Amino acid sequence: MIAVTGANGYLGGRILSRLRADRIEAIALVRRPAPGDGRARRYALGTPLEDSVLDGIETVVHAAYDLSQRGPNIRTVNFCGSLPLLDGLAERGGRVLLISSLSAFEGARSQYGQSKLELERAVLERGGVVLRPGLVFGAGAGRSSNGGLFGEMVASLSRHAVAPLIGGGWQRLFVTHDAHLCELVAAIVSRRVEPEGPVFAAHEVPTTLRAIAVEIARTRGRRLTVVPLPRALAYLGLRSAEMAGVPMPFRSDSLLSLAKTIPLDQVSALARSPVEFPALTPELWVGP
Repeated sequence: MIAVTGANGYLGGRILSRLRADRIEAIALVRRPAPGDGRARRYALGTPLEDSVLDGIETVVHAAYDLSQRGPNIRTVNFCGSLPLLDGLAERGGRVLLISSLSAFEGARSQYGQSKLELERAVLERGGVVLRPGLVFGAGAGRSSNGGLFGEMVASLSRHAVAPLIGGGWQRLFVTHDAHLCELVAAIVSRRVEPEGPVFAAHEVPTTLRAIAVEIARTRGRRLTVVPLPRALAYLGLRSAEMAGVPMPFRSDSLLSLAKTIPLDQVSALARSPVEFPALTPELWVGP
């Protein structure tokens, strides 16, 4: 049996749906299971792990990550908080398939990237599998509060034709279609694919944040006006808002991920996926 953490989130939910569509027995590990739901169990990062949670589980797809944490709590909750799950599964002879990120690399400046990289090492040491997707996109992401950065961009550019982008949006990004990522996960948990080392799970040709924003706006019938934001000023503004407890659609730590992206030599060193990931095109993300 397979379990998926973060199954109430955008990507975890899609992975769970794909596994069940493939008739793979899969349960959700979530904070608040619905009463009487036999296909869900209680699990939360950074909380004690009940022994029964892992009963009958062979593989856990670990897609949970608590983005609400700040400062030292980022590592405490997301890395240290994942270790009981990793250790409990390893003791039972199971393994973890970690949904990591291309923000995780040697030299990463963001705490998100650093904690993901540390978690990757812990997973690999225990015989697990690591996937590194890029900016995840897919149909309907803009209609969900769990649609990630791409979903936030779709929602914003559907309302406005002006986009304030850090440094003009020229940061290099790789994109990952969610359906193809789910296909890769299904192949791994069913043992049709046995990758070694972190796997590059994205389209091979990079793009930029600006190009993505322009494409979204064009698909929405808008001609985009980009307003470049100085990186230092944007970071100061975000940090000030966070310290004041003001909710923001973008985190200061995410800005650090954009400020220094994974070097191309590290991209080349990653294992390659047997699933070929497509570029970002409207037919892959524009919903009905």
